[in-house]
Parts: sequence; structure tokens; C-alpha cells
Amino acid sequence: MNLKRKLVALLLSAVVACGLVPGIAFAAIGDIPSGETPIGQVHVSISDTLARPAGVNYPAPRGTIAEGDVDLYPSDSAMSAIVRLANEKGVAVVGADKGYITSVAGLGEFDCGKRSGWMGTIDDWFANTGFSSVTVSSGALEPGSEVDLMYTLDGGPDFGSDWGSNDKTVASLSVGAGILSPSFSAGVHAYTLTLPEGSTSVALTPTATNKNFQVKARVSGAWYKRGAEIPVSDGSVVEVVCGDPSWPTMNDAANVPAQRYEITVKVGASGSAPVFSDVDYSDWYGDAVTFVAARGLITGYAGTTLFGVGDTLTRGQLATILWRNACPDENASYDPKTAKNEIDIAGSADGMYYTAAANWAFTNGVITGIVLEDGTRDFAAEGKVSFEQLVTVLARLCAAPGELESAGSDLSAFADGDLASDWSRSAFAWAAKKGLVEGYDWPTGKYLVPGEDVARERVAVVLKRAFEMGIM
Repeated sequence: MNLKRKLVALLLSAVVACGLVPGIAFAAIGDIPSGETPIGQVHVSISDTLARPAGVNYPAPRGTIAEGDVDLYPSDSAMSAIVRLANEKGVAVVGADKGYITSVAGLGEFDCGKRSGWMGTIDDWFANTGFSSVTVSSGALEPGSEVDLMYTLDGGPDFGSDWGSNDKTVASLSVGAGILSPSFSAGVHAYTLTLPEGSTSVALTPTATNKNFQVKARVSGAWYKRGAEIPVSDGSVVEVVCGDPSWPTMNDAANVPAQRYEITVKVGASGSAPVFSDVDYSDWYGDAVTFVAARGLITGYAGTTLFGVGDTLTRGQLATILWRNACPDENASYDPKTAKNEIDIAGSADGMYYTAAANWAFTNGVITGIVLEDGTRDFAAEGKVSFEQLVTVLARLCAAPGELESAGSDLSAFADGDLASDWSRSAFAWAAKKGLVEGYDWPTGKYLVPGEDVARERVAVVLKRAFEMGIM
């Protein structure tokens, strides 16, 4: 099948065409089926996030149009789940009653070019059939499934759907807890996953390089979908498989072998991390929290099971994190009750958890204090850390000699680069050049938001990235 015919097939059936299914009354699609009881929920997202090309008069991206969990019934399809969410959120969907979504919230197919339109995934896979054929009764839709309807500008490649490639590698793999060693790479096929003591399960979220291929995990002969909680014990071997030739796909890839990745689980071994009650280990920061906690860098709040998700990092905490990494032996024997403040500026104190760290950070020029209006300095251990402060401190600590000078101060790649303070510009330029800082990818460009207070979980992500890049 040539590319043009495949594009038509995708837009008409595999993406949003969602051909008619006997027994479904489209006039009432999305309504609660009479006499049925929910069997769980699915998460549905409707979004228009792609930046428009320059020089064209296309409608601006809407971002996330609607998102949420909806009840799932035995007679449901992915199409009915989408319409149910749209109805709940007051979003107009045109064409679902005829089996073909032509418009959502006023944004129609071809409004942004001849290859634009609505398409989507089931559990991050571009199915080889329409949404109406992805049903509970067929086993393709189940409680916990993720249904994403997205606006494409070029028929799919902009969201990872590629007919022209049969690459079956896994692009990334996040784990809900524990430490994956080595760090994941598409070309490495054997790993060890160290989980905290007492762990009995773990969620794995692999992402296919080409999302026309499914990714599943198998342990003890049982298969688990992407993101599912997998039962494990010490010594379990989990196999992550992408693109098994027997699985359905839109691609002609029956003769292309699957890519397989083997993960051996260790429970309670050296390097395991505590489990924090306020951490969603499936979220964007989950594996980073495990990473820093296992290394003893961010240990949570003493006497609690809390990591402090959403709390802004303080300057004393930042000093302590970096000191623990730089001086592990001193940290291992540290007794704050006997610690004496040795810096000659305000803002530190005897007997604090951060006292030794403040001494080290100030003495080594890592954290030099805030300059007050009268010209004096204040270590301000309880003060909040902004993003530009964090990046500046990391640059002082990690940049090789001459790197900051050669990085310059050009931040024009970021829409708000001019908002960075003069004292942070070279640090930001260095961090951006290294890839440590990428900025927020918003519809109107990339943004640094340099003055933003930095939450503890975001610091964990930045630190993990620094370690994996060899910066720390």
C-alpha cells in the first residue's frame, strides 16, 4: 500500500474514522449504557499541542482541550469513552455519530493543512483499527487504559506514527520505583532493577521508537500492558518486548523480529531507596526521586514518610544535597547537635542539619550568599531556591575551567531568556549547551522561567539528569 493510500486509511479508519460497530447507536454514543454497571475507568485526553509552522495562518494550538477519567462499561469502545469525556467537559465533537470525527472544539480536519486531522492512541499505540473497534468486548480496551485523541499536522509522524520505518526499538523506559542500571538506552538489552525492601510490584512505562508497534512486558509467562503494575519478587526477570510479529500493526513488518529487553529484579539490595507516601512513582519525577533517595542525597523529611512533593527547596537543603554528594564520609558520621557554624556571614547557625553543608558550600564558593541592600551577605539557609539560583550553583560546582566563559550569555533560544538575571546568564548558557536545561516547551516557544521557585521533585529530576550526563 503506498503512502497516500495509507494516509487515507489512517485518517478514515485507524485514527479517528472509527468505523461503525453493530449494536452501538451513535445518536447516543457516550451516554451511560442502559442497565450496565461500570467495570472501572479509563483515562482520556483530547489535545492540540503541536506548534504551527511559521508563515501560515493556521488556528493557534489549543493545548489540552479536555482530560480526565471516565467510567467504562462492558459495551464501551474507545470512541464512546472519548465522547463521554467531551460531553462531561462541554466540548463539541462533530462526526462521532457517523463514525468519523471531523472537528473537536471547532478545530476541523484540514484546518492546518491537507495532512491535518484528529488521530489517537490506545496505551500509546496507534492501533491498526478505528476507535469504535477498540472495545471492551474485544479485550483491546480495559480499566486503566489510556485513550489519547490528538490533532496531527502531518498524518502521524509528528506523534511517532511512522509507516516508513520498521524500527522496533524502545526509545525510553521509566520505572515506577527503584534504580535501573545501567541507565536505559535503546541499544542495551540487559538491565538490573533494584527495588526498595518489601517491594512486591513495579510499574514499567516503555515508549516505542515507532508507536505503530505495541510494547508489553512479560514476567512468569503473563503479559502486562504499558504502565501496568507488574508483580515481582527478588530474582524476577521481566522481559520488555516491542513489536512482536504476531501482534497487530499498521506496518508491513511480519518478518522484522521484535526488540527484547531483559530486566532482572533485585529487592532490598544495596542502593535501594525508601518509598515516600507523597510520591506518585508513575509521574514524571518518580524515577528521579528514587534515584536521588537511593544515593542519600534527598532523604525526605525526618520522622516522616514524606519526600516533600510540591515544596520549594531551601538554600540549606540545596547545600546539604551537594555536600552529601561531595563529602560522603563526613556525612556518614555527621552529628548536627555538635556542628558549629564557621562562615562569617549571617544566615547559618550551630546545630542544624545544614550547618556542615553551609560551611562547605560557602568555603568552596558553591553558595556565596545573597547580597543585601547594605552590601553585606546572607547565606539565607531558610530562603527559597529559584531556578536561576539552582542552575548557577550547579554551574559553579560542575563546570570545567573555562566552560562558563566560553558558554557566553546568549539565551535568545528561549522566549523569556531576557528575564534571566545578569549573574545567571552564563550559567544558563552553559546548562543549555550541556543539555542539562531544556526549558518548558510551550506553544509560543521554549521558556526558562528563571525566577520560578524550584520544587523538590524538579530538583531531583535535574540532579538525576546531571549524574546521567556525567556532569556531577
